[in-house]
Amino acid sequence: MRPSIGLFCSASDHLPQSACDLAAEFGRLVAGRGVRLVYGGSARGLMGIAARAAHAAGGEVMGFMVEALSVREHADATIGVLHYVPTLDDRKRAFAECADAFVALPGGIGTLDEITGMLTLDDIGAQAKPMILCDNDGFWDPFFGMLERFGEYGVLRPALAHDLLRAHGPQAALEQFARLVPLAAAGGAAGVLR
Repeated sequence: MRPSIGLFCSASDHLPQSACDLAAEFGRLVAGRGVRLVYGGSARGLMGIAARAAHAAGGEVMGFMVEALSVREHADATIGVLHYVPTLDDRKRAFAECADAFVALPGGIGTLDEITGMLTLDDIGAQAKPMILCDNDGFWDPFFGMLERFGEYGVLRPALAHDLLRAHGPQAALEQFARLVPLAAAGGAAGVLR
């Protein structure tokens, strides 16, 4: 099976051009490496930009859209295969089951929820899948500062740092993904929820 990467990012249409360029490059590179893109199913914001870029480059794209959000988030069934799920929790579960690792581009509260949700599953031993936070402008610096403070305070297990990585740009993120997800173990089979 082809390796799959879960993408978490903003669905806002009001972001800096640098973030939009980052998402487009990410989508193209994912397709170029033969990696399936699993995303939130929205045609808006960085989600839509990355998915359209991957699809246009001949990549396999799979979206998971919460039924109640389909109008607000502009669900687009023309970008690969789109699955509808009842709740946000169902969407996160689908991501956890289908992706071999995760990349987060800039995003807001929803993206933070997805990142911390996946890290929590790693922390409790329910899965073992890396999370790569990717930007090109220091967007994630405050988040890593917060995690450092958590570590100093004693509320973050040091082992979690092995599952959380940084990348400056999509090329670096996909190089990390390739090192962490052997092709033989790819396709959602490695680290599926148990």
